[in-house]
Parts: sequence; structure tokens; C-alpha cells
Amino acid sequence: MLTDEEKKLLLQTRLFAGLPAERLDGLLQKLAARTACFGKNSVIWGMGERVDHAGIVLSGRVEAWRYTSDGQESLSAVHEAGGLFGEVLMSARTVGSPVELRTAKPAKILFLSLDALLRCCAEDGGSDCTRLLSNLLGEVSEKYWALQGHIRLLSIPDGRTRLEAYLRQEAGKTGETVCAGMTREQMARYLGMNRSALSRLLGSMQREGRLELRRGSIRLLQQDV
Repeated sequence: MLTDEEKKLLLQTRLFAGLPAERLDGLLQKLAARTACFGKNSVIWGMGERVDHAGIVLSGRVEAWRYTSDGQESLSAVHEAGGLFGEVLMSARTVGSPVELRTAKPAKILFLSLDALLRCCAEDGGSDCTRLLSNLLGEVSEKYWALQGHIRLLSIPDGRTRLEAYLRQEAGKTGETVCAGMTREQMARYLGMNRSALSRLLGSMQREGRLELRRGSIRLLQQDV
């Protein structure tokens, strides 16, 4: 059972964009959508697992972590309330997950399956199912290009140049306040650098008057960072 606030959140996501609120309950029933609650540090799925469903974070925080054979770990993605994950993997079907999905805090997740959505469309589920499928394809495409952007970011050899490129990228999305809710450790792992090196770079840029470090966020003072 979804609360009114959770339904409102769903309708604000890209996946459910354009769908009428009064038909949301019926659509979710056709899709056999289900919810599940997880405690902090719960593993939703592990690296290498086949994934046949996607999830939308209704509350809490979900993180995608990648581990190497020598024990190194890196943060690949963060999903807050309203965030969609697993849509690419469920579309691929035969590909094992390259990351481990786990909760960073207690979370409630709504799960959807591609098979249910395709059945809905095949059984003439109407314009709502068609719109949802179209939205899903748009989301998959956007995630693909975002991944390419992350790869290009990590290919920048100089740490400061990489950080500046990342801050410019985030400023384009959110304005002068960037990286809200991301810890210094998480940012360092996302950028593929040492936490202390990142802190030194941020401190240097603050002394230059280019940014202001705040608790849980960074405020850009010069938009050409």
C-alpha cells in the first residue's frame, strides 16, 4: 500500500511522467508492482546477479558499489527518494549486475518488472502502459549517456582538472549549490581519487575564492570552476 505522499513522488519521477494521478493505482495493479522495506546496509542484489526488475526509492537511500578482486571499492551511483535503478539491467536480462546495490539508510522500494510491463502493453493496457514503456526507454537512454559521461570524467588524468569538470557538470544540473548530501568519501570514490587528495584540492579552491565548503554541500562562488 502506497501513501498519498509516495504516489505524489512517483508521479514526479521521469518514469511516471504524464500519467494521470487517478489511474495510478490501477496501473500499478496491472504491473503487479510490489513494495519492500530494507534496513540500513541491506543488500538488494549482489555483483553478478541477474536482475529481472527495477526499483524506485520511495524513501531512504540506495547506493551502487563496485568491488575489484584486490578488495578496492568504488561508488558508482546514489539513488535518493524518487530515484530509479535496475532499469538497464532488467532490460538486458542476461547480463549480471556489475555493482552491488545496498541501502545506505533504511529504505522503502517499489519494484516493477519489464515482463509485467510488456504483458500490460500486449494485453492492450491502453495509453498508460504505452506511456510508461516510452518513459522507460527514455530513462535507459539517459542513463547510458550519463555512464559515458562518468567514464570520460574518470579518464581525465589530472585530479584537479577532473574535480573541476565534475563541479561544472553538477552546477549545470543544480546551480551554485552542488553535491548536496554526498560525503567527501563518496565524492572521492566517485571521482576515483584519494579522500585526502580531494580534501586538499577543495581546500585550495576555497582559499582561491572559487567555492565555499558547507556541511553536506559545496557552494560555487565562481561558475567557471
